[in-house]
Amino acid sequence: MLFDSSRTAMHRTLLKIRRLLKAHSIVIPPAATPPAVFTALQARVRAQSDNPNSMIKTTC
Repeated sequence: MLFDSSRTAMHRTLLKIRRLLKAHSIVIPPAATPPAVFTALQARVRAQSDNPNSMIKTTC
């Protein structure tokens, strides 16, 4: 769960936001490259994933 919300609630919220953006003709283009913050976060998650004492579970 993300932010203590169910997957269904997050999906419904995303759909509502998309409808609102479309109704107001607002288009947000995708980023050409991921922000630097995500690169640092990805490196941290990978480092934690390699730690045998980590609480992060892999999907496979």
